[in-house]
Amino acid sequence: SHISPETQADGRNPLDTKLEVWEEFGHKFESEELEALKKSIVEMALSRVEGREELYVGGLWAMRRSDSLAERRITHVLSMVAIDPATVKNFKDEPWSQYGREIEHLSIDIDDTEDANLLLELPGAVRFISQALGSSPADSGAQGEAAASQDHGEGLGAEPSGKGSSGAVFVHCAAGKSRSVSAVVAYLLWRFPGRFDSSLQAAPNQSETPQPQTRRETAVKAVDAAVGWIQRTRPMAEPNEGFMKQLQLWWEMGCPIEGDIETHPIYQRWAYHREVQEHLAVGQAPSTLRFEDEVDGSERIAAGNPGLSLRCKMCRRPLATAPFIIDHQKAEQATAQCQHHFIEPLSWMRDELEKGTLNGRLLCPNTRCGAGVGRYDWKGFKCSCGGWVTPAFSLQRGRVDDVILNASSSAAGRDPRQQQQQSFGIRMPPGARGVNL
Repeated sequence: SHISPETQADGRNPLDTKLEVWEEFGHKFESEELEALKKSIVEMALSRVEGREELYVGGLWAMRRSDSLAERRITHVLSMVAIDPATVKNFKDEPWSQYGREIEHLSIDIDDTEDANLLLELPGAVRFISQALGSSPADSGAQGEAAASQDHGEGLGAEPSGKGSSGAVFVHCAAGKSRSVSAVVAYLLWRFPGRFDSSLQAAPNQSETPQPQTRRETAVKAVDAAVGWIQRTRPMAEPNEGFMKQLQLWWEMGCPIEGDIETHPIYQRWAYHREVQEHLAVGQAPSTLRFEDEVDGSERIAAGNPGLSLRCKMCRRPLATAPFIIDHQKAEQATAQCQHHFIEPLSWMRDELEKGTLNGRLLCPNTRCGAGVGRYDWKGFKCSCGGWVTPAFSLQRGRVDDVILNASSSAAGRDPRQQQQQSFGIRMPPGARGVNL
């Protein structure tokens, strides 16, 4: 009969006990059964990521399995959890300083919560793994695809090759489910971009050329594919939702492992949104303002034709162009049409937003006009189509005109800042004008 751990007179927990004496807790293992159980537990605690590299992911328990670390010739351990190696002992009661003295260790203190700042830690984590494995990013072209194909050809139970001078890395957190998997996903996206970039995949019709897509457009599929790659050998791999979104930004940013990630425009935008949410949680408007057309608007304009331009219906003053218009998800079974254009906070809103109120009206910035063109609410509001946007900066469709801007050959070679200024109705000097607005 089974005896639960709570009924033990000495208060011992089977999880802290050697497998050989688990029979004292209600079950006696035969030798073959014991070995099979040991193997399954080790595989659950320490999973090899499919591929040619010696990369493993798992939980904290595996750090105590000194024999498993030795068998896999682990040279580096990345702990995605606060841990002091001096407090770690193996199941022989030997300290880490003894059985792990030849292993290089790095600990990154991060909680497994959706609002934890994973992005800030990814460059250091990926650098540690790449330096241990002696790796560099594979090409996104044919050469990279060939390498990825070779990796696909390896079986799930591929044995360590032992070739080359690269090391073997074990990445772990508490359970080997979220934090450690996130670090390995970030590494795979950096190491094998061609493997996970859906825009480079062959089209269903081989005669068709894949349509070019931006990293922002392929981010969700790329991260899902990388997580799926790890799940081949570790089915329990599942980063939390907040980490998944940050990994998508990591991909969109180009997986930067050098330089200061805090200076990247995408990181700054994400960090600002976090700050906004913190203020809203206490019922306040943000204390600092970020206007997207002042921060990185020139980069967005330079990316291509602005396309749609929203202009005041009364005076035709440009209010927003396509790079600053936000798509939103309609509610399921919605029948009503959208009555709002949601946009990023732009510099012409400065006077209104500096009032520090949570919501208000948006007026045309043309001093000779001043017509009401929309409204804003830092806490967000629901569109007529049922979609919810937070924070919400809306131009009402009935108060603006939609104008499609055609690409102009004369725009080629112009300064992106001039293109941006012209798109917002700033009169350019002779020679710098492409199309009069």
